[in-house]
Amino acid sequence: MAIEKIAVIGLGAMGNSLAALLLKAGYQVTGYDIDPRQVKKLVKKGIKPAKSVAASAKKNDLIILSLPNWSVVQTVVEGNNGLLKTLQRGQIVVDTSTVPPNETKSMAAKLAKLGIEWMDVPISGAADQARVGNMVFMAGGRKSVFQKIKPVLDKIGKKTVYVGKNGDAAQLKLVVNQILYLNQAAAVEGLTLGLKAGLNPEVMLDVLTSGAASSDLLSARGDDMLKGNFKPKGALWIAIKDLGMVLESARQHGVVLPIAGLYQQLMLSAQYAGWDKSDATVVMRTYAQIAEMSKRTGKINSKRVK
Repeated sequence: MAIEKIAVIGLGAMGNSLAALLLKAGYQVTGYDIDPRQVKKLVKKGIKPAKSVAASAKKNDLIILSLPNWSVVQTVVEGNNGLLKTLQRGQIVVDTSTVPPNETKSMAAKLAKLGIEWMDVPISGAADQARVGNMVFMAGGRKSVFQKIKPVLDKIGKKTVYVGKNGDAAQLKLVVNQILYLNQAAAVEGLTLGLKAGLNPEVMLDVLTSGAASSDLLSARGDDMLKGNFKPKGALWIAIKDLGMVLESARQHGVVLPIAGLYQQLMLSAQYAGWDKSDATVVMRTYAQIAEMSKRTGKINSKRVK
């Protein structure tokens, strides 16, 4: 039976985009967020507001979670008035949150005993990309369940990939994030060097985005980084959390990630400076301070961004 009714729990930057795209694709969408203002933003687009987490699961074929961390995921599923109060056998829960692989694997096993399907389906793509459907879904769980949710995900993203068993997609998301943040580190260091050396910022960025050093990060945020604009597209505190999970996974598997560890320390330095709600690229300010760059040479604003 095809999926027609979908609930989205967690309507922040990513969840909002998912819900809006699902509505546009013709699905009946119910939404819930702890902040009523987030729900209100989507009511005019046709979303049906739910009064609680438990209520959002009623009469829906698929429940999608888009939440900030594993603690919140656990509360939403197992807490008072959580999903387990109303979930029925055969319903599917898709968790798009970035979470520890072992935890999501355990949740899948727990819900399987109740006849409820759990899939870890994290997303590769920032909130701005998600708004236009430019995202890749990585799915972990039973292949038969993947076949049921794939048509839905295909309608709102650019690619849907079956990774393997429960937990595998969550693990792959950590690998994606590790490479993403180290790519960010390279961009921050290179741009800082170029600015301190007195290169023309516009010429530097043009060459970087046109040649071998090009990246999605430089194309999307390079100009803002050079201008000292760190309004959040992906907040620093989220990056610290995600990179922390990467390092914990590496510890569990006996893998050393020295560069990732060092970059997390630089992220923490920026957090201690009060910039945790700024974009993760705000680490560039820390580099600028170390390089003793003035506004004349670097033009990197060192003021705190709210």
